[in-house]
Order: sequence, then C-alpha cells, then structure tokens
Amino acid sequence: MTVKDLKGFFLQPERPRVRVFAQMHDHAMFLAGVPARTFYWDARTFVDTIAEVAAYYDMDNLMAVADAYNFEIEGMGAKMIYSDNAMPTIDFRAPLVKEPEDLRRLKTPDFYRDGRLPYALDCIKFGTEYGVYLSRFCSPFSMAVGMRSYPLLIRDMRRQPEFAHELFTFIVDEVLVPYLKEHKAYCGITVTRGVDAWACVPNLSVKDMKEWVVPYNQRLMAKGEELGMAVSSNSGDYNEERPEKFDAGILHGSFDVEIASQQSPMLFMGMGRWEEYPLEPVREYSARYRKQGIRIPVTVGLNARLLRDGPVERIVSTAKRFIDTFARDHELSIFLANIPMDTPPAHVHAAVAAIHTYGRKPIAADLDKIKFRMPERESFQEWRKGAH
Repeated sequence: MTVKDLKGFFLQPERPRVRVFAQMHDHAMFLAGVPARTFYWDARTFVDTIAEVAAYYDMDNLMAVADAYNFEIEGMGAKMIYSDNAMPTIDFRAPLVKEPEDLRRLKTPDFYRDGRLPYALDCIKFGTEYGVYLSRFCSPFSMAVGMRSYPLLIRDMRRQPEFAHELFTFIVDEVLVPYLKEHKAYCGITVTRGVDAWACVPNLSVKDMKEWVVPYNQRLMAKGEELGMAVSSNSGDYNEERPEKFDAGILHGSFDVEIASQQSPMLFMGMGRWEEYPLEPVREYSARYRKQGIRIPVTVGLNARLLRDGPVERIVSTAKRFIDTFARDHELSIFLANIPMDTPPAHVHAAVAAIHTYGRKPIAADLDKIKFRMPERESFQEWRKGAH
C-alpha cells in the first residue's frame, strides 16, 4: 500500500457499519518499532505511523493525537520528563505555577517556536491529508492541573477561588484562544475538541464540574464562535473504578456536564469500566432525545485493560453488547481507549472484527444468530512489507 493508497484508505466513502477508531500512540510506536525520540518529535513520522497501524487493523478512521495534555504547557516553559521509550509528560514535582506570582509572569507562547508546539500543529495539519478535520487541544481544567498540579488546584478552588478563576481565565483568553486561531490559520481546521481527562468522575463531583469546568468550557466555546470555529470539550467522563459504586444519578450528572461542554448533544463514555457498568442508565438518559426523534451520537470505549489483558472472548462479547444496546437507535461509534503499548495485536484484531461483524447496518435483530470468526492475520511487519 503506497502512501497515496494509505491516504485513500481513510478517504473512501463511509461503509454501512458501526465505526471503530483508537487512541493508540504508544502501541503504534511500539508495533512499528519507531524510537520515542523520533515518534514524539517528528510530526510526519507520527501521523504516517498512526495511519499505517490504523490501516493494518482495518479501523474506520485514525486519531492522530498523543500528548495533547502537554503541548501548550511545555510551550510555556514547564519542566518535562522525556523518555526513550514513552510519551513525554509533565513533571508534576515542579509545577509551572508554584505560586500565584508565577502565573502573572507567564505570556502567550509562540506556537511556531516554543517547545513542541510546532510539532503539534504539524500533526494536526498532516492529519487532514488522511481526512482528519478535527483538531485537539488541552481543555481549561486539565491545563490548569498541568500547570498547577491536581492537589494544588483543588486547594485553590477551595481556599483561594479568586486565584483559581484568574488561572482559568488566563488559560482561555491568553493561551487557548490564540492557539485555536493557529489551528484555523495554519491547519485549516474549524472544528476542534478539547481533551479533559482530569475533569471526570471521581476526580471531581458533578457539582464541582458544573461550577468550575462548564463555565470556562462555555467561555471558550463562545470565543471560538467569534473565530468561526466549533469548539467543544470531552469533560465529564464517568470513570468510577469500583463497579459496585456505580451510581446512575452521578452518571446522568456527568452527561449533563458533557452536553453543556459541546456544540451539540453527544454522549462520550471513554475511559471507564464500561465492560462492567450497566448500560440501561445510559439509555434512560438518551431517551429524552430518542423521544424527539434524535439518534444521539454515542461513543463508547473498550477499556484499555480489557484490550491488553483479554481474553479475546470477553473483548468480543463486550463489543457485541455495546452494539446490541445502542446501534439500532443511536449513532454509535466504538473507541479503543488508549491501547497499551504491550497489547497483543490479536486482541485489537478481535475487537475490530467483532465491531465490523456485529455492527453491519442495518443491525440484525438477533446478534446471537451471527457467527463471529476470529481473523487470522499476519504480523504488522509482514503486512507492511506486502503493503509497500
């Protein structure tokens, strides 16, 4: 498969099936044997490698994004941890903003010179060659955590809220609005979505998210409209680690936060243990839209630990359950939620094959009558030799 063919793979007309995509940066890097010091610094290598691995797994589109929580903060001068084997990350032992005075010394970064911001912009720009017209940025709350650290930010919210508001306002007005201008000017992007893993249950209560997360997301959305951009954030994800503590009321509140942080209603069930949570409360929430004749989009994640640890039978049955629950009356996509580096490729092939098998549209009335066959696939390196 030539580079031209590879780009065409993702630009072909949408096929009638439930779509599957993945966050898989470290896994793609490991599978392709690309050094981290190249993968996370050379945008062309990063995007083309993600595209190759997504095509190898027969995914429906690619997610050309990795350390989106770091770029803006690194560009402002944060201390980072760099590795020969993994994605760069913020060094929370030395926060960028240790004291309020540190914030007042910060300035808008130069997006074409500072840190790896030029790399981040090129990743977005090169992604458009594969049909990816959605950019990513670090949402206000997660950026505040990255600049201040989670414990200090929570203390600020409780003990010195005036400073917390100053921090969030700086992030929106002095960092993100100028950054999104460059997404449009340099990359040609008009639709963008903030990553916000820190703004989730149980890190924050629904009350905290409605007080501290939603207002600044909406401030950024309004300023985005002035730029001619549709801006949203994936705030509010439900990630209760103990399934026995699952609470439908809290889940519904988290969905309220999600929808308040978006341009149009969509449910994102990302990093939680959805293979163990009940799904009926999700349908109870979405009923308000279905009653209006709206097939609300639902993106549900196959958990990273499930993908890595398996077994295959459980991966397949979980994908089948998601499709059986949502695909007939919602616009369902399934998200492979941050595939760990050492995940066996057979587990990923099983997930994709199950989604494409059971997710053919129109969705069958009885999925138990559909036989699943585990694909027998060559290794990535063998596929790559044949493709090129």
